[in-house]
Formats: sequence, structure tokens, C-alpha cells
Amino acid sequence: MTSIADKLASLALDFTRHWPVPGGIITAVSRDEVLFERPFGLANIDARQPVRENHLFEIGSISKGFAGLMALKLAEAGKLDLDAPVTTYLPWFKVATNYPMFTARHLLHHASGLVSGADALTDELGQGWWMRELATGSAPGAIFHYSNIAYVLLGLLISKVAGIEATDFCRREILAPLGMNASVPCIVNADRPRFAVGYAPAADDRPWTPGDALAPATWFETNGADGNIAATGGDMGRFLRMLLKGGEGVVNPARFQEFITSLAPGGEPIVGFLADTGVTESRYGLGINIETIRGASCLTHGGGMVGYATFVLADRDNDIAVSVLTNANGDCPLAQILARIGHAWLTGHAITPPSPDLSLIAVADGMTGRFMCDDQQITVAAHEDGLVLTSNDITGRIYRSWTPRFTTDHPGFSLFHFTFEDGDWIHGSRVFTRKATKPASLPAHLRGVLGHYRSHSPWFTNFRIVGRGDRLFLVAPGGVEAPSEDVELVELSPGIFRLGRADDLPERLVIGPEIDGRAVTVERDGNRYSRCFTP
Repeated sequence: MTSIADKLASLALDFTRHWPVPGGIITAVSRDEVLFERPFGLANIDARQPVRENHLFEIGSISKGFAGLMALKLAEAGKLDLDAPVTTYLPWFKVATNYPMFTARHLLHHASGLVSGADALTDELGQGWWMRELATGSAPGAIFHYSNIAYVLLGLLISKVAGIEATDFCRREILAPLGMNASVPCIVNADRPRFAVGYAPAADDRPWTPGDALAPATWFETNGADGNIAATGGDMGRFLRMLLKGGEGVVNPARFQEFITSLAPGGEPIVGFLADTGVTESRYGLGINIETIRGASCLTHGGGMVGYATFVLADRDNDIAVSVLTNANGDCPLAQILARIGHAWLTGHAITPPSPDLSLIAVADGMTGRFMCDDQQITVAAHEDGLVLTSNDITGRIYRSWTPRFTTDHPGFSLFHFTFEDGDWIHGSRVFTRKATKPASLPAHLRGVLGHYRSHSPWFTNFRIVGRGDRLFLVAPGGVEAPSEDVELVELSPGIFRLGRADDLPERLVIGPEIDGRAVTVERDGNRYSRCFTP
């Protein structure tokens, strides 16, 4: 066991030298004991302070499992009917919908039809009230569509039914019984000195490339049930041991079975950076993913906050569970990668970890050669197990990212990711093809929305709207709630666009007023973004 702990901690430290991850802590447990707890890297870059076992990390969406258990405790007490309309408990709640009102179970399943998240307001009550300006995109229970705002609403419902704040209910009914005494059920300024400092790329308007600087991430207080808990590595071990023991000390066995057997229509996507995750099935339960990994029944969840990225995995069949907490920005998947590798090694499976070096690229057919877009030309060539890009007599390295996209340190291509698709290299509005082609033109009425937009939300700070042929795309450089791929904007009516091609997606972009033919603002699900002066 010690050798596995050493090997995993060494791998984690190697990743910190290549990825935007200062540090973290890895904890592994069985039902009856702590197998190991290994801090790695830095809790504070400027002070060169190493991560300690008593540092707090925001666990983000892993908090949803706590919300699910709270809802089940209230159901067990006869105070909450998971299948009653939400308005039974929150009569003031409104949302635009063509379907029957969803239930607490639909919220828990991410199957309410609500948007992923708005992030327009900081307070959960305000978010809940102003959902009346949003709309659902599908019938309750029809599809799985991950929704943070659904869990914000669930937290309000729990507070109402419990008769005390959901955060206080969590402390009393879950944290205290499990002995999670170092953890906190909401993130407040008074506890800030106990936290490892969260970090994010210093330049948020372009993709992070190896070697780019990090900066302390925006700090803010939060109590929404979608991601309100902060914990130490040791306390996460206590939470995982409860999962391995079937809810012991928190809910009765029947309710725990409901926690893991009441399943949504789908589940979360698995990180693509690992060649072999071992996952053959994944569905979402009542606040946690239910996965089959190499034949074993496992419970998993990731957490992404501004400055923190986390992951837990509990293998109930093999009596092994792993938690990884990091102070990397929430869109970085290293915590998940380490947890899945650790689980494989601890259960006796040989799995080769990916190289942390993002310059190593498996070169696919058609990636290399000369490509053209209008009057610009790029040359992509294989070089030292990777790729380089040359344009205007300047050569830069191409790097993998943890999404299907690529980045480069070529100064002429820093604002957007590259995507290799159908034999072409796509970069922002430009599609580089082997033969010069004349693309379709963007309709005149759409040209005024092109540009760079910002808001003060730290979750999704900025994006660009580009025209690609006759189609519009929203392109984000990164961010916790930002899409990890270019998203097509589909015009539904003048000035109103759906984010994505699928008909049942609820996210909307609304074009604001124009001055001299240029949009001044746009709204993404109620969050207003202003055109900014930068390209």
C-alpha cells in the first residue's frame, strides 16, 4: 500500500510541473481504516507553502451528494415527498415551461429541464426567484442535463422543509455524525485562512498553454447546495467510508439503496484524457454517479469551483475509495485522472498513466501539411512525438489540452483553441483546409453580434462570438462553467439563439441593444455580458 501511495503522490507531483495545478491531497480508505493520506505540491505559490493535511479545499459539486442525502433524510422523516411538484414546498417559485412542474427527484436527477446554470446572482434565494426569467427545454424526466441551478433550488427546498438553513441541516445531520469536524457546510470569509489558495490561469481571455502563469482565483462566499462545502482530505475519507458502508450513520439502508438505485435517464461524460477509464456504464443517482468500473459497482462525483477541482470514487465491491482535492481551477480534470488511476492500482489493475507532458501528441492521419484560410497559410509538421505550427516564418509548439481541443504557443494564434475536425484545422472564425475554398457568408443581420464579451461572474468570465461560414459560434477560452468545445448558436427568432444544435437544450443567448450596428450586450440565461474593447 505504501508503494502505491508513493507512486501516486509522485505522479501527482509530476503533473504539477506540466499542468496548471499547484497542489492537492490524495486520500484512500477502506470501510475500516485510512489506507493513506498524501499531500502534494503547494497550497500557496507565492509563500512556497506546501499543502498540509489540515488545509481546506472547496469540494464543489461533490456537495450534491450531501444534498441528496439531506433530501433522503427528510423523506425518511415524512417531511418531503420526492415526487411532489416543487411548488408544493416553494409556492413562490416560477419558471417558463410547457410541461408539468418538476419534482425534487427530477432536480436530484438533473432531469428537470432547467439550464445548466445562470451564475448571474450570488445569492441562492435571488437565483431561485429569478428563474422565472428562464425556461425549461424538456419534459421532467425526459433527459439528463446537468444543472447546477437545479441544486440551488433543491437547497432552498431543503431549507424550507427542514425549518432551518440547509447548511445548518448539513452540519447537524451529516458532517457531525460522520466526525467531519474540520469541514464547513458553507464557504465564508471567516474560514478563508484555513484554505489552500485556489488558483486559475492569470490570463482568462485565452487558452492556458504550458508555461503560462497562474494567479490566485477569485474568492467569494457561497452557500448554494450545488457546491457549498469545503473539506480536508481526512474528512473526505470519512465521507467515503460512509459510502462504502451503505450510508451508515447518515441514512438507513433502504434510503441509501434509493440514493444509488433511483437513476436518471443518463449520466455525466467521462474525462477523455485517460485511454482506459474502465467505465462500462454510468448513470446519475440522487446526487452521485453510479458507475460500473471493470465490473465493480462504484460511486463517483467530481467538483469544480473557482480555484478548486476535486473528485471522489468509492468502489463498494472492492472496499476501496479514493478522494483527490486540488487547488487547480475547476475545469482542470487532474483530480479525476488521479482518482481513477489510484482506484485501478489499489484494486490490482495495471493501468498506464498518461504523460503529463502536453506536447506529446498522437498524430492522426491528415493532421500534417499545408492548410489555407483566405489569404493565410499554416504548416503543421510532426516534431519530437508532437506537432509544430509555422505561419509568417514563426514556429510554435502545438499542445494537447484535456478537452478534444489543442493550444499553441505561436503568438499569432493565442486567442483560441485549435480543433482538428474532418481533416481541417479550426481556429476561432477560421477553417484551415488543404485547398483554398470560399466559405458561405454570415448573414448581414448577424454580423453585429461578433466580438468579445465579458461579465463579472468568476464562473464563466468571457467568451467570443465568431462567424464561421454562415454559422455563429460561441467560443470560450476556459472557465469552470464554460463549454469545453465551440458551441453553435442556433437562431430561434430574431435576436434569440439556442446554445447547441439539440432541440431540447434549454440554454439561450439573447442579443441586447445595438449602437452603430454592434451589439452592446448579450445575455446568457439571464447573465448579462458586455462587449469589451479587447479583440
